[in-house]
Amino acid sequence: MLNILLTRPQAQARHLADALIAQGVQPDQIIIDPILKIAPIEAHCDITAGTGLIITSANALSYLPAALRGSQLPCYCVGHATSQAARALGLKAYHLADTAKALCEALPTRGHKGPLLHLRGTHTTLDMAKHFRSTSLRVKNLVVYEQIALPLQAETHEKLRQSSPVVLPIFSARSARLLGKLALDWHRHWAVALSPAIAELCREAGFGQIITAAQPNRQAMMAVITPLMGVKSG
Repeated sequence: MLNILLTRPQAQARHLADALIAQGVQPDQIIIDPILKIAPIEAHCDITAGTGLIITSANALSYLPAALRGSQLPCYCVGHATSQAARALGLKAYHLADTAKALCEALPTRGHKGPLLHLRGTHTTLDMAKHFRSTSLRVKNLVVYEQIALPLQAETHEKLRQSSPVVLPIFSARSARLLGKLALDWHRHWAVALSPAIAELCREAGFGQIITAAQPNRQAMMAVITPLMGVKSG
């Protein structure tokens, strides 16, 4: 019986674990050991200067400045779930794409005037302000949280050094890079990657088996994970 290691931030890992259990994965198959945590950071930007927002991660909504809640500002989002969460906070949210790269391609077609604020973490795979610097679309970064690296527990290291393979769902480039830096041999373990870019980082880390979700969302990740964990459909 395979084990699954959830290294997402605690709340997100717990939410994923509950979803897996609801699908039939046994609780004793699941190990929760976050490799990073999300913490708020004081934003150093004039939020009144923005006429719209960019949200590429739901983490940013957890630390949405109070002045923006209920503002009905246009909010261009990555992912349906993030868009729904933004609407619940009183933003006029639009689901433009499922990846940050695709959102960058879609944004210029919206004809938005005035600066957009990209609410993001300290670590990002795509710097929106830099990406649009030489274009007519003005984007400013607004860092509202940080992704703090955490060490894996000794028990987790011991489990990963055993011969039995462990399944690791990997949702972010930051997590993939942190895992790749550990003094562990990943060749016997399985990575389930959210995107092709994350899958490439998993290859660099040395994972023996890598499966990429069909779409960059949790539902597609679950569709890969549950069969691996021995859950039968129907």
